[in-house]
Amino acid sequence: MRQRSMVMNILMVIGLFIAGSIILSIVMGIVGSLLWFAVKVLIPVAIAVWLVRLIAGPSRRNRRYY
Repeated sequence: MRQRSMVMNILMVIGLFIAGSIILSIVMGIVGSLLWFAVKVLIPVAIAVWLVRLIAGPSRRNRRYY
């Protein structure tokens, strides 16, 4: 087997770093967008549902009607 030259090894490492940074950028973009969705949409909706249940009181299913 023929060994690679030092320049080729350096270029391969640089290429690996570039490919890794592109993949990491894509993954972090997806994670960041999911966190944005959770903070901007899901948390306010959860707070609104909690407040409505708090204000409405106990469930109407447990009341007896005479």
